[in-house]
Amino acid sequence: MLVVSGDKGVLMSLKPDIDPKSGKMDAPVELGGAPEFLASDGAGKVYINLMDKNEVAVVDIKARKVVARWPVAPGGAPVGMSIDMKKKRLFIGCRKPQKLIVMSTDDGKVLADLPIGPGVDATKFDNGQAFASCRDATLVVAGETSPGKFEIVQTVKTREGARTMGLDPTTRTIYLPTAEFEQPKPGATGRPVTKPGTFMIIVVARR
Repeated sequence: MLVVSGDKGVLMSLKPDIDPKSGKMDAPVELGGAPEFLASDGAGKVYINLMDKNEVAVVDIKARKVVARWPVAPGGAPVGMSIDMKKKRLFIGCRKPQKLIVMSTDDGKVLADLPIGPGVDATKFDNGQAFASCRDATLVVAGETSPGKFEIVQTVKTREGARTMGLDPTTRTIYLPTAEFEQPKPGATGRPVTKPGTFMIIVVARR
């Protein structure tokens, strides 16, 4: 099991059958930045986006160290991350500027940068398409329309604030939690205030 700590800037790992009383976690891997999401290639490499460094840290799990650092430019502030293990590509949701970055896991080359909405939080990959959920009530769908060419193929209307995402690959259903928000008072700053008792799940069924 792999866990990242944004406050400590480390990657932690433990065995799923660890003894909860006497078991110990492995020594943490220092990342040199603030991690958000991670993706594993299933072959010993883990890719972690460092939001404050505008880069992806590549960790060799066996060696337990960072072996490469790849910039996400022209994107910035990378948050969401998912992987296509078959074609060896990362899909990285960036906030500043707002981009969906497609990156090769072979060498960190940016293959495409696609426009998305503000406040992206998560990306998912399923059956040849990548999804980016954004705060502005949009779910962006990207696909490889020809070899090596990526485009936005659909933008699904969701609800404001629905930026966190879960995907069930069995039913091919996407779930996005959100709530209703109170209108800010004149001159108010900061995040919108959630109306009590308005939590909801937006369900997007894929064909």
